[in-house]
Amino acid sequence: MPSIFAVANPKGGSGKTTVAIILAGEFAKHGYSAVIVDADPQGSSYQWHASSVARDLSPQGVDLVRAPDEKTLAQAIDRLDGYDVVVIDTPGYYGEVLIQSALRADLVVLPCKVHTFDASQVVRTIRNLEQHAVASKLPMSPHRVLFNEYDSFDRNTRPLREVVAYLDAEKVPVCTTALYRRVTYRTMTVGHGTLYQMNDKDESIRKARYNADQVVRELLAASQGAGQDDSDT
Repeated sequence: MPSIFAVANPKGGSGKTTVAIILAGEFAKHGYSAVIVDADPQGSSYQWHASSVARDLSPQGVDLVRAPDEKTLAQAIDRLDGYDVVVIDTPGYYGEVLIQSALRADLVVLPCKVHTFDASQVVRTIRNLEQHAVASKLPMSPHRVLFNEYDSFDRNTRPLREVVAYLDAEKVPVCTTALYRRVTYRTMTVGHGTLYQMNDKDESIRKARYNADQVVRELLAASQGAGQDDSDT
């Protein structure tokens, strides 16, 4: 059975697709067979993949499957047993596709910007998923909030302290490593394959790769051991 990562946040602009592409690209780089399931009708992951192919930068080791509704999502996941990793890019709204993605995931990754409104949306999503898990008589999937588009200027600021304190009070687990705001990530998502198909002579790309590697290592560890940790919160 593949490891399933659901990247979820009903708030638009949270960076779900960027995180999904980075996750899949990192696993592919380490030799795992990876597939992104684009479950968002907007089709951002699909557009990235198609644009990359058109530029002769077909994402190495990363396949893509479209599944814009609950039925096709279930069918897609059932057909993907041959992969090591399945990354689901969920819709930018709360609904059955997001719910089913999250309940079937080994880890739900919730990208979040350093803003109290974004954090409150993430907490609301987690609480709703917890209610659906209880109603479905299923365990709540392990989950991690990932600060996305983080800036070095965010360090030691009042907004960051407030967001961290709020998430801590809500007993929501947060990644210790953040995904930084980088032009490299934006460039990648408009159709330049994975980070490892970009010019490694560029220092900004090397820094982006290092940042992505650290984030994915933490998420992988969470997917393998977060179940016990989350049950303690």
